[in-house]
Amino acid sequence: MDIEKIKGRLDFLREAEKLKDVLRSAHTSSGRTESTADHSWRLCLMAIVFEDQLPRLDMLKTLKLCVIHDLGEAINGDIPAVSKASFPDKSEEERKDLLLLTKALDETLKAEILALWDDYENALSLEAKTVKALDKLETILQHNQGKNPPAFDYEFNLGYGKKYTDADPLFAVLRNIIDQDTKEKISMNMTIRNEQAQDIDTVARLTEAAFANEEHSSHTEQFIVNALRRSDRLTVSLVAVENDAIIGHVAISPVTVSSGATGWYGLGPISVWPDHQGQGIGSALMKAALAQLQRLGGAGCVVLGDPGYYGRFGFKANPGLELSGVPPEYFQSLSFSGELPTGVVNYCEAFEATE
Repeated sequence: MDIEKIKGRLDFLREAEKLKDVLRSAHTSSGRTESTADHSWRLCLMAIVFEDQLPRLDMLKTLKLCVIHDLGEAINGDIPAVSKASFPDKSEEERKDLLLLTKALDETLKAEILALWDDYENALSLEAKTVKALDKLETILQHNQGKNPPAFDYEFNLGYGKKYTDADPLFAVLRNIIDQDTKEKISMNMTIRNEQAQDIDTVARLTEAAFANEEHSSHTEQFIVNALRRSDRLTVSLVAVENDAIIGHVAISPVTVSSGATGWYGLGPISVWPDHQGQGIGSALMKAALAQLQRLGGAGCVVLGDPGYYGRFGFKANPGLELSGVPPEYFQSLSFSGELPTGVVNYCEAFEATE
């Protein structure tokens, strides 16, 4: 038994203990700031939980990578994922710190730890690629689960680490589920309120930008919203606000039905800034607008658009209700009472606005 080797390994463990106090940018579900050691522990657990879905892996090597991948942070701490672009030398500095941390170790063990760290950092082996993906997924999972400060940037989650999480069907499935949680967090982190007079110019710019690259758009949506407002036909006009900035808008206006049915309205335009699209903001606006319309006594609502998307909110094609010149499957309706009218629908004249 080599006593000096054992003493050196104990010295290493004493130094590595510092990782328990290295804090990350996320918080636990109780609100305590997460440590790097917390993250590394659950990353190990994540690998164990999904071991049966990853049969080609050397699990012992995978767990070693999970434990070692952030070990160098015990010296100079963690750089939050959202800030890594500002630290181009992070990898080089962290390797230097790992060399310092392992200085008390015998050469054989030191070489193994450094080889594992290099493998992870460069995503060389299948196990390293797997841990890279799980590392990103665990980070996002914690962001969503944590009791974070009010200004926490959940939008960062949606783009983080996709290079690695797109590499395997399992990771893609996990990513899709976790991304849905992120979108719900974003929706919870914003407020939806009635449009105010000072919002008008912003809503116009937002609407124009939202439809600028839409292939099937008339590119007059901003004029339509303004014309609806001028003609007092903007029955519902809601904005989504995040950090005091308007990021989305939805309009609802009256429609007429040739059969004489009353209390029916048309949904749209609905607009979200391009860099905020795909985050559930439009869905949240739509639900809020329909709920407000129902409170106002509306009988129902029609919409022109993708049946797959709007069908998620209860809209269905009604053979007896049509919009001239439009394929029936793209014109859908939602009745608040269950009774559906028949006839030809006409939108307000404001929908002809071109300036």
